[in-house]
Amino acid sequence: QAWAAELSVLSEIDRICEKHGIRYFADWGSILGAVRHGGFVPWDDDLDICMLRDDYIRFRQVADAELPEEYVIHDYERQKDHWLFLARVVNHDKICFEPGYLNSHYNFPWLAGVDIFVKDYLYEDPEKEKERDDEVMHILAVADGIVGGTLSREAAERWLDGFEARYGVRLERNAAARQMGIALYRLAEQQMVRVPAAETDIVGQIFPFILKGGKGQPKKYYEETIRLPFENMTIPVPASYDTILKSRYGDYLHIRKVWGGHGYPFFEGQRKELQSHADFQLPEYSFDRSVLKPRDRSVWEANAQQERLVLFLAAGPMWWGSFSEYYQRECAQPDTQVYVVALPMLFKNCYGEIVATDEELAAAAREAEYPEEIMMIPWYDVDLEQALPDKVYIQDAYDGENPCLTIPPVFYASEVRRYTKELILVPALAADDFTPEDRNDVYGMKHYVTAPGVVFADKVLLCLAGIRERYLEKLLSWAEEDTEEYWKQKLQIAETDAGSEAGNSTGSGNNTEEKKSFRNGNTVPNKKKLLFVIGANEMAEYHEEVIALLESRFQVFVENREHIDLVVCLYPVELHAWTEVSEEQTKNIWELVEKYAAQEWCTVYGQDEFSPEEATAASDAYYGSASPLVLHFVRAKKPVMIADYHMEVS
Repeated sequence: QAWAAELSVLSEIDRICEKHGIRYFADWGSILGAVRHGGFVPWDDDLDICMLRDDYIRFRQVADAELPEEYVIHDYERQKDHWLFLARVVNHDKICFEPGYLNSHYNFPWLAGVDIFVKDYLYEDPEKEKERDDEVMHILAVADGIVGGTLSREAAERWLDGFEARYGVRLERNAAARQMGIALYRLAEQQMVRVPAAETDIVGQIFPFILKGGKGQPKKYYEETIRLPFENMTIPVPASYDTILKSRYGDYLHIRKVWGGHGYPFFEGQRKELQSHADFQLPEYSFDRSVLKPRDRSVWEANAQQERLVLFLAAGPMWWGSFSEYYQRECAQPDTQVYVVALPMLFKNCYGEIVATDEELAAAAREAEYPEEIMMIPWYDVDLEQALPDKVYIQDAYDGENPCLTIPPVFYASEVRRYTKELILVPALAADDFTPEDRNDVYGMKHYVTAPGVVFADKVLLCLAGIRERYLEKLLSWAEEDTEEYWKQKLQIAETDAGSEAGNSTGSGNNTEEKKSFRNGNTVPNKKKLLFVIGANEMAEYHEEVIALLESRFQVFVENREHIDLVVCLYPVELHAWTEVSEEQTKNIWELVEKYAAQEWCTVYGQDEFSPEEATAASDAYYGSASPLVLHFVRAKKPVMIADYHMEVS
């Protein structure tokens, strides 16, 4: 919900910038997320963008008139205690539980926004930059002393006299402390903008990083832009994103769950503040000891000699991979009927009512997107009370507790357990191991572990022993300590045919020795399939050299074609995004790719075919530019090689 609310704010900023020709870029965790994850970093909770000062000034000139009526902008002038040199575009001026607002904001009442960081032009002379930074620090120190009441009146007067003489300004002595603070912050900002763009090749975020000794970045990094996929939209990033991320994070494809800054997630602070003023407990799912009572399974015991019925209640085609191996196992059992029920995922309004037309309801199950070979029953034809399945596998753990989305209530875990001998929860999403020190991961368990599906299921199949330990710790801290044996029996490590990570891939589950090419379906035995990813950033970082460098790599593949089948994938897949950097270079690269794709051992992964899961399942290794596909290969324990085009390859 928080991510969705923030994306709505970003879409408004994007619309305004597009309309007025204003440039902006993903920044900090958001540029890292765009390049490495194709969206939010999973343990991040906010959206960060940046603008060069010229664009920021233009944005502020038009934003008030262009933003939706309920939106506000926080900065040091408008928002109390916001003593920062950034603007935050926020979706409301207060926490809002009005039905109309909730229904159009994913039932998310908390304030959500996008931070806009500003990059100013820096002196190329380090001594002059240090002098300017010291001036800014001095002004801010006086401002903070006045606002905080730690600076005596005599000292404040002395410093204010000095500022007036040095900068040719007039500072109103009768102003309240906050107004004086604003005037001094404005004065500090005037010093930040005093280097003209034409006189330098360096930019940087002065507060706080240049003030702390940072060196800034070449201005040219922000001259070319490309839009990368970001969740359900795209976001502009500097075309030299690989160079920028390496300079900031080093090996940025290596996962480091480092967190700093505000409390996580941002909305929990708002929730706690509201709770401190409320005369009732804000709703949260709580443990009910009645579930500890053993269930009556006599109906199924009486029918033990009859043919078994197993149902898979799938919550969405993108999560079928977590079910696929269990489905194949059940199909292999004698005297067993196995069916998949594709459940629709539906929006709820603020009253918890399903919001969908008949057409939307019919389309929401997305049955056509599941693998063709599985046996399916339409969800509206399933009568669990009549069918009495021996075993039911579920993916959705939330019952009615998800405040935004729901499956039909007849398929809630609390209902299904009444009509099956064994209810098994297989979490839909892949889980990487983490420790109690990974505080953001631990927090996230509040939203998927302390949930009805975990409580009501007879078994919860987890992929890793470490994840089982985290589940157990969370559940014991949530329920009474004497429930430990109940959870230990319920939480089980999944035994899979392909190892501990199996069942968490979101592919189709078919993993044969003879891999099929994406385009022509030819089967080539005893050859390794290499996915060669070419990122648009290479054009910005290698310019006129890029064709020759790519050609040299293709020649290596030509020399090894008896051992390698090559699949080429451009990232981003949409060629129109590449042309934002260079239409001519895009044409040249595409012609080069098609020249080799005409050969039997090489194919191209086209835009309409793009699926990270299928690309990972069908390939033996990854080579080329950084992209979100890297993490899919890492999770699948397949080799990843990031290209260095100035390095000899054999």
